[in-house]
Amino acid sequence: MAYIGNSQSTESELAGREAASMAKQRMQDGESVSWVMAFCGGRQDPEELLKGIRAELGNVKIYGGSVCGVITNNLLGYTGYECGLAVFTTPVPEPHAILINMDSGEFNAGKELALELNNQAEEGDTVLILFDQLKSMPPLELFTGSSLLDGLYTVLDKKPLNIIGAGLVGDFNFFPCFLFGGSEVVEHSVLALIMPGTLSPYTTIMHGCTPVSSFMEITRIEGPVVYELNGRRATDVFHEMLGGDSEFGQEVIIPFTITLGKKYGDQFAPYSEQVYVNSLIINSNTEDGSITLLDTDFQKGTVVQIMTRNNNFMLESTKRGTEELLGSIRKGQHELAFYIDCAGRTRDFSSSRIEEANIIRKSIRKEIPLLGFYSGMEIAPFLGRSRPLNWTGILTVFNNERE
Repeated sequence: MAYIGNSQSTESELAGREAASMAKQRMQDGESVSWVMAFCGGRQDPEELLKGIRAELGNVKIYGGSVCGVITNNLLGYTGYECGLAVFTTPVPEPHAILINMDSGEFNAGKELALELNNQAEEGDTVLILFDQLKSMPPLELFTGSSLLDGLYTVLDKKPLNIIGAGLVGDFNFFPCFLFGGSEVVEHSVLALIMPGTLSPYTTIMHGCTPVSSFMEITRIEGPVVYELNGRRATDVFHEMLGGDSEFGQEVIIPFTITLGKKYGDQFAPYSEQVYVNSLIINSNTEDGSITLLDTDFQKGTVVQIMTRNNNFMLESTKRGTEELLGSIRKGQHELAFYIDCAGRTRDFSSSRIEEANIIRKSIRKEIPLLGFYSGMEIAPFLGRSRPLNWTGILTVFNNERE
């Protein structure tokens, strides 16, 4: 069973104690702690936070890291100080944990991770991947999920694996990030948890972007930096499509409000959220005409569309997706609802009329433990393999279906 605790204390040790104590008080007589999943705002001191958790729960393994904000049954916040955790009790076993440093590059880390998964994972296992997204700042340089997963899939031979996860950032301004690796705090690393086989996952993806342009070809790109679309400076194209001022010196892109999206399958088929992979735009440069994407999903020749967030569509997608997912689970005990939500979907960031994650909280019955967080990017199975996604919400309900 999983028990949820949370705190908003700005004192890190106290935040750990309060969250752990709340979860501990909900445990049944005779239960003992197996392991803990914990997430906290990047403004917390990770060592002090873990000290507080262990003061209540003992010397247990703790996995998770720093995030933009935390979502639980009775808490939603993103000030940088929230703490949320799930305490798993026996007989739920500890996950198999793999921790790999990414200083040699995400692609190599992905290959190394795949070798470990080939040795340790069984077909059908669920693997939760969490990685520190911030490489350096300033200037802003990110570890990219697409390179990590590309490296993984060049070596991975254990199929199918249900891979979900996220790139973690400390706050909306890419505050330095950390991971809880079981017994230690680490940076510049990727953590993979092979989840216990007693937990059966049901996953759905909530979207929130719609196309506002025709199809265009990327004609010049270097890593995450797109210089040309259809042979024209990228900022000129955005300027024209979005109705910017004709004075080129004025900034024309508002980072994080629009994306580039790739449509898979028939380009002329009716719009469907289920066939798009989007990449957020995090910067623009009117001097060289470039835009910088959050990830390296695209290459020269990729056909894309300009996508814009659609708050009404986002809210409808979340409500529909949650209800359909819960309706599809017909048996067993719902052990944990786990929600990975793009930080851009918060009300303060998206200017939505309501908090999108509150739809999840309302739809999830109070007896289902809920732990979620706001991420820099999301990972989920999509069109044949797990992919890095942007502006999405990934809801997984772990079910105990033992007879």
